[in-house]
Amino acid sequence: MDGSRVALVIANEVYADPGLSRLLAPARDAVALAEVLGDPAVGGFDVRVLQNESAQTIRYAVEDFFSDRSPEDLLLLHFSCHGLKNAAGELFLAVADTKPTRLASTAVAADFVNRQMADSRAQRIALFLDCCYGGAFPRGLVVRAAGEAQVRDAFAGQDGVGGGRGRVVVTASSAMEYAFEGGRLASGTSKPSVFTSAVVDGLTSGDADKDGDGWVGLTELVGYVTDRVHRVTPNQNPQMWTFGSQGELLIARSRVRRITPAALAPELLEAMGSPLSASRFGVVDYLRERLHDADLGLAYAAWQALQKMADDDSRKVSEAAHRALKEAVPQATRTELDLGSTPHAELHLSGPPIAQTALAAPGAPWIELSQQGPLIQVHATPPTPGPHESTITLTALTGTTTIPVTASAPTPTQTQPLAEAERESAPVAEAPAPEPVAALRPAVAPAAATVVVPWWVVGVLGVGAFLLVLANLPGSVDSRRLWSDDSNTGWRVYRSWSDPEILASLAGLAASLVARWAGRRVLVALGIALGCFASVGMDGFLFLAGGMAAEETTAWVFASLIALALTVIILVTLKPACWRLWPVQLPAAALVVAGGIVLLIGTTIEHTDGVSFVTVSKLVVLEPIALVAIAWLALAATESTAKQWLTVTAVICAVLNMVGTGPALTEGASVGDFLAGMVGSVLVAAGVVIAARRSQTLPT
Repeated sequence: MDGSRVALVIANEVYADPGLSRLLAPARDAVALAEVLGDPAVGGFDVRVLQNESAQTIRYAVEDFFSDRSPEDLLLLHFSCHGLKNAAGELFLAVADTKPTRLASTAVAADFVNRQMADSRAQRIALFLDCCYGGAFPRGLVVRAAGEAQVRDAFAGQDGVGGGRGRVVVTASSAMEYAFEGGRLASGTSKPSVFTSAVVDGLTSGDADKDGDGWVGLTELVGYVTDRVHRVTPNQNPQMWTFGSQGELLIARSRVRRITPAALAPELLEAMGSPLSASRFGVVDYLRERLHDADLGLAYAAWQALQKMADDDSRKVSEAAHRALKEAVPQATRTELDLGSTPHAELHLSGPPIAQTALAAPGAPWIELSQQGPLIQVHATPPTPGPHESTITLTALTGTTTIPVTASAPTPTQTQPLAEAERESAPVAEAPAPEPVAALRPAVAPAAATVVVPWWVVGVLGVGAFLLVLANLPGSVDSRRLWSDDSNTGWRVYRSWSDPEILASLAGLAASLVARWAGRRVLVALGIALGCFASVGMDGFLFLAGGMAAEETTAWVFASLIALALTVIILVTLKPACWRLWPVQLPAAALVVAGGIVLLIGTTIEHTDGVSFVTVSKLVVLEPIALVAIAWLALAATESTAKQWLTVTAVICAVLNMVGTGPALTEGASVGDFLAGMVGSVLVAAGVVIAARRSQTLPT
């Protein structure tokens, strides 16, 4: 699903009115719930927390929360506070300045929240109310309010929202019960309420994922919470009301993946017990193929069967089974992780799909991990200066792998000057007063380091790109030949404002100048510049080595040298850690290879004069090969930064290649060559874009 995931957590524990009891749990509720919802590996929500705020502040925040949303957004609103009702039985949520005798003006009416939900364009909304609505309670349990308040009646207006929109209201108890906290008011310590504690535990542990599909749906979560609450307070029954909801609301990802082995065919089981070792060996080969199946149930059944065949009395069968089982042990793209003084790194799980269900666990507290499917973000914060060693353990149903981790922390002498400079430059001021509105965002896994382009790099790139523009200026019409083959085929192409060389030079100049101010898009800017300069450099090599430069030889030598220098400068600035060629996503790789094949075929298609590009120069086959090579590096890149700029580079080269196919149609009258160039370039670009999106995006 598309759309944003946004949560607003509202908690109130301190009341100005002495008639309202102080609650112990809400402050802890807010922090615990915000952390799990904001964890990118669990909830992935953009979370804001309000604690002990006035009714007006909360009303504004609620209206702002529901306003200006898109239909695809998933919104979650959580209240942890007293629940009160007026003489007419209407539900109100008590906040810091609430007066029980003036609920209409000092409390947040449930009807107000109801209207904001109904008016919102978001089609998926969940409301959690951790407050009570009346009834008796066991001795010794703290109650959050008194009297009855019917939740479904308060939010019945949601039934008519229409438009396929769904709203779900979840409460800590039914209309006839109190919601309880786990300790007495006088205990001096606080824990999250029974209800919210169960919500947090179910999301954090993944135990609420009853069907083991990797997602915690709202219905699953409520079922899990109800079971947990009943163990502590049997008289409290969490409730869920749905209003026009269609399908399940996926609240969080689950790190728990339950896999049920599928049933193997009777014929296969019979072959496993065959007295003929050749038959059993064939079974091992078949099971090895199933071990790589995307159907995890079938893969797990194959793994279990191979476990049995590993003890086969035939050495040949036993060794084949052991080799197959070894392939299913979880592996990563790095067999060891040497972070040095760099705190961030990425690991990618590899191997068959069942191995990629592995969970990563740190071997030391100073290693923090954030896992989203096969992507593992590593953040190291060694506690003391000097080298440190630990491990990351990958655990799956099919085995365990340990990855050594080394890191080092800077010595105090390295950090002291900076700290002193910061203290000297920091202004001296009195302690600030508490802010009226507190917004809490839980800590998330750090992103990859941002690339900062030094001023001198911007200057060199800008000057070089400007010279590249001058070298490729078209001049007057038909006055300068881009390339020609007069002695062999008679083909010639004149420079114009539509040829890829001048377009690449101009685009490279623009990208180079904005790289310093591109912020989070700096990798995109550098990728565009690199693609432009690499394209000009490849064309220069082709025309010079193929003897097609003619009277443009000097211009092409000049342009090629500049393009090469600028390419090297960008690569040095980006500092790629390594160049990997495997593993790659096979569907994306198939598109890239298919595109390269189509481009190669295009070089052999004859024009109306019976001549093809490969006739002009055999070196033209290098251009599609170079494009596929760049795209392949983008497919195999494991670090998010390298994958981003390599993807942009490959796409830019593909686009410029499409521009270069224009003369095949306009001057060579070869529809086949033109279509081959267009289709091949599109396939290559599509392959790298699909691979990048699949690496960075999970369902929401």
